[in-house]
Amino acid sequence: SVYGGYGALITIYGIGTGLIIDRIGVVKSMSSGVIISLAGRLIMLIVTASTLGQVMLLISLLIVIPLGNSLMFPTMMIAIRRYTEKKNRNFVYGLFYTIMNIALIISGPLIDLFRLLLSGDDNILPDGSVEPAKLTYFAWTPYRGILALGVACTVVECILCLFLREIKVEEVDATAALERMNDDDATSAASTIATQQRTSSFVVSKTPPLQSMKTTLKKGSFRRYMVLGILLTNIKLIWRHLDATLPKYMIRKFGADIPFGSIIALEPFSIMLSTPIITFFAENSESLPMVLLGVSIASLCPIFVVIFPSFIWAFCVFLVLFGLSESIWSPRYYSLSVSWAKEGHEGIFAALAFAPTFLAQLPAGALSGFLLHTYCPNENYCNGTPLWGIVFGMALLSPLMMLVWWRWLSKEDDENVHDDSNEVAYDNAN
Repeated sequence: SVYGGYGALITIYGIGTGLIIDRIGVVKSMSSGVIISLAGRLIMLIVTASTLGQVMLLISLLIVIPLGNSLMFPTMMIAIRRYTEKKNRNFVYGLFYTIMNIALIISGPLIDLFRLLLSGDDNILPDGSVEPAKLTYFAWTPYRGILALGVACTVVECILCLFLREIKVEEVDATAALERMNDDDATSAASTIATQQRTSSFVVSKTPPLQSMKTTLKKGSFRRYMVLGILLTNIKLIWRHLDATLPKYMIRKFGADIPFGSIIALEPFSIMLSTPIITFFAENSESLPMVLLGVSIASLCPIFVVIFPSFIWAFCVFLVLFGLSESIWSPRYYSLSVSWAKEGHEGIFAALAFAPTFLAQLPAGALSGFLLHTYCPNENYCNGTPLWGIVFGMALLSPLMMLVWWRWLSKEDDENVHDDSNEVAYDNAN
């Protein structure tokens, strides 16, 4: 329940922070999100098992860290749009996604290293409880070591934020400029156009928040993206099962010594290898068909663990193929979140569009607990076929529903669906 609430709260906070991002810009939003996240991770690192410690842990998990994440992730998507040109934007989103998954690859083996090689907390009793006299004892456990590593990485993020700039890259049509010149001037002008300064300071919108929200809600592209996010919910739930269901299932099915972190790392490893290749060959492909293709492949991946739930190789094949499918659709999906948004309103666009998706994922933790309790409660009874069969059946709905809604989803956006005159006048007046 806490896990599901964490994901949902990121979106709930995101509705408010989306308006803040549009008002204060990339630099301040990213810096604020990183500092807030650092505070939350520090709380998790230092708390003990006392009542006060448990309260502080819940505050960190349900308030501080979700608030920081709601500022950080949309800002990164917006920054890529501002710092790139349209012609190479898909490639940069793919590169961003590759780097993010390199971190996931590293984190899996590190979790196994901390969990299996380092000594545990000798204050934990066999039934999982803690000795009452030692509730306030600060024990340096493997899990606390993992949290310390997270704090260190967040400190590095804080340092990197010092180098961010509030700019945008201007779109320069060099071909059109050269066509307007005669042949004698074209050669010398080509090098000038290629090397000229193409960045400018980005002026954040001063539109009132309610006006910005009203403008966004009127856009046809916003409604299409929101529906698309809802249709992809069941595919995204597989991510939650990789976090919440698969580790417990593997421990109960294959034993406590199973290096599930390294096995799960196959998924981001597959993404790391396939994303640059797919991005290179499909850079000029339309994003929405790429999303449909990737989601269709992703929905079929669980079939291996449905048929062969007792074989580790089946989970490896599932994770590799799921990573391949994710490298096809996920970068394009996040690219659409800003490319379909009006410039200066990307924050509120992403926050409102993602809201139904994350709220639909609220029961993800409870669903994981139900499936494990029903079909894999302990090492003596663990039936993977119905457990993963339910996950497989739910995943198949996403591409099928995309096909049902395809004609409407692929409509060209009508930029004049609303009148921006009041908004422009407000910005000019301020």
